[in-house]
Amino acid sequence: MITGLLGILKAGGAYLPLDVEQPKERLAYIIGDARIPIILTEKHWLDLLPAHVSTICLDRDAPEIDRQPAEDLPQLARSSDLAYVIYTSGSTGRPKGVEIDHRGLMNLVTWHQREYCVQADDRATQVASPAFDASVWEIWPYLTAGASLHIPDEATRSSPEKLVDWLVRQAISLTFLPTPLAEAVLDHLKTSGAQGLKLRALLTGGDKLHGGIDPALPFILVNHYGPTENTVVSTWARVACGPQSAPPIGKPIANTRVYVLDRRMKPVPIGVPGELYIGGDSLARGYRNRPELTAERFVCDPFHAGARLFRSGDRVRYLASGDLEFMGRLYDQV
Repeated sequence: MITGLLGILKAGGAYLPLDVEQPKERLAYIIGDARIPIILTEKHWLDLLPAHVSTICLDRDAPEIDRQPAEDLPQLARSSDLAYVIYTSGSTGRPKGVEIDHRGLMNLVTWHQREYCVQADDRATQVASPAFDASVWEIWPYLTAGASLHIPDEATRSSPEKLVDWLVRQAISLTFLPTPLAEAVLDHLKTSGAQGLKLRALLTGGDKLHGGIDPALPFILVNHYGPTENTVVSTWARVACGPQSAPPIGKPIANTRVYVLDRRMKPVPIGVPGELYIGGDSLARGYRNRPELTAERFVCDPFHAGARLFRSGDRVRYLASGDLEFMGRLYDQV
């Protein structure tokens, strides 16, 4: 998968990851809706794909691939070019493709490398499903810094105990774990201890975090929030030690603007709930082949001429500290 993604980007293309754990019907819908011209895969996954699509199998076609020139390719991509598309389910139940350009991806990469002091000797993980936008955040900040990427198998990912043992064996220094898994790992470490862990930061996000971190643990816990439409991460906050009911989602990352607005798109006072609007360099182009939905959710920024904001549909409020508190969704959906 990683080899395929690198090949696509180096050739100047954009990628759309497909998760083999998803139903064939969903995969077929995404392939058709996105109008994907060609799919990189392996031959044992061909039965999951529609018969009419063109494929390159990295294993089956290896002899032909090996005959190609090995020289590095010229840099073709511009900051405004499409880097990737991630499909996310909407309130209508129909998956929608979010288009992210290189500018948004590079804003995420450079912010992450700076804030987490990523070095070539770091050992990071790729735990999330490739079709989940967190995989973008797990892969590119580390590979572009020369750090190594370590990928656990499914049995390891699904067990907090096995995952902690694996983190120790692999000497992992930075990891992202989706919120429920991060909470399960933290609960396990309370009883087992953190002997042998080389971890300096546990990053989490994707759901509401329900507690703090044990002060005896030798790493920091950082909570993140962000919709796919703003290149994975929009806000972040280091989680304080000790018990907490719900840590905040923090303040915006570099080159990102957030507003808490009422129904008339007017700012609300500190402590008053409102809808979170997001703007800045990480903002997506919009939804693939969905101009009406793009116009509905990506609106004109009343505070910056010519700029746009994304209506997140999330209910938040400002705390006195300047941090944002996540309060749930404004719109009901299954």
